Amino acid sequence: MKKSRSGKSDTTREVRLQKILAESGLFSRRKAEEAILENRVQINGTIVTRLGVKADLRRDRITCDGRLVKIPQKIYVIFHKPAGVICTADDPQGRKTVTGMITEIKERLYPVGRLDFNTTGLLLMTNDGDFSQKMMRPASKVIKKYSARVRGLVKEPTLLKMRRGITVEGVKYRFNGVRVERKTGKNTILHVSLTEGKKRQIRILCKALGHPVVKLARVAYGPLKLSRLQPGDYRHLAPKEVKALLAAVTKPKK
Repeated sequence: MKKSRSGKSDTTREVRLQKILAESGLFSRRKAEEAILENRVQINGTIVTRLGVKADLRRDRITCDGRLVKIPQKIYVIFHKPAGVICTADDPQGRKTVTGMITEIKERLYPVGRLDFNTTGLLLMTNDGDFSQKMMRPASKVIKKYSARVRGLVKEPTLLKMRRGITVEGVKYRFNGVRVERKTGKNTILHVSLTEGKKRQIRILCKALGHPVVKLARVAYGPLKLSRLQPGDYRHLAPKEVKALLAAVTKPKK
């Protein structure tokens, strides 16, 4: 192992093996841990059998299932997810996936979080596992904004309940912010802000208050807006946009 001028081992660029595997785009951090515990990963020809082992790609040869692990160029994409598309890499039922819709990029991208099957709008996709983890951490407090068309005419007392929160089947649901954008006939279009990401949160809360969701779209993620990006289209994020997203993340308390 290389030593510094002080005589101590230089391990400043050694990182946990599961982090390297996640950054390579092969796995999520959890799946990487599973691969290690299943004895599928080797460092310099030696099988790794426990978590916590560190390595340095500058000098170590790391393989998984015999495949050489490399860190690809980090890619960040904003994708306009259409309805009827699932936010996974593969689907046993054969439904269209978001990863299958971006064929021009060679690196395997993964969605940052999920949107429901019939929910449309802004979806971040990347091969940067650390970035994805920071965005999805429950305490990150990154604001996501949605446009929700619901049945019925929503009145102020109901909006107040949405902000304060209600309990449905033992789980409390609330919106960080909600306002009426406009009313159209027998429907209301709501502008909803969330920082947490409970599954089907908007649909469950609105239905429980007597206003089932007819149509739902995510229109903003932190400082990013969907703007004029058409369904099924994507674009790469500029470095300043990635920096702005990371700046929007609340730092974890020590």
